[in-house]
Amino acid sequence: MQMNAKDFARLFGGFATEKRVRLIRALLDAGPSGLSLLELSRKTELSVIDIGITAEALLLLDLIDIEIKGENKVLKANSQLVRSVFEKSYYAFGSGRDKPHEPDPEPEAEPQTDTDAATAEVSGTATESGAEAEKTAP
Repeated sequence: MQMNAKDFARLFGGFATEKRVRLIRALLDAGPSGLSLLELSRKTELSVIDIGITAEALLLLDLIDIEIKGENKVLKANSQLVRSVFEKSYYAFGSGRDKPHEPDPEPEAEPQTDTDAATAEVSGTATESGAEAEKTAP
């Protein structure tokens, strides 16, 4: 996605207050599992009310996501978007602007599980054995 000045300004606005930065930092540190509101309150020393107000702005910018797990709301950072904003700004405004822009990395293919590999191997072997049997059949 190509970002123009308006896109950068909008997304960097997500980092415009100390509360927003503390919230995003805590969620990035937590990783993909995210944090409940109470855990986030403990880590950031913000009240649940402050987190709610701050999170609303970050949700609108798509910098965080909220999931409902049972009776708890779990907040997660959109780490891919955060990383993209800073990488793209490096090439648009920082010292990287004199360097050729590196394309966004392709999403990694999920590794083939041992079960899938074994199934493919067994079915491939069975097919080869069947082909050999056809060659030797009268």
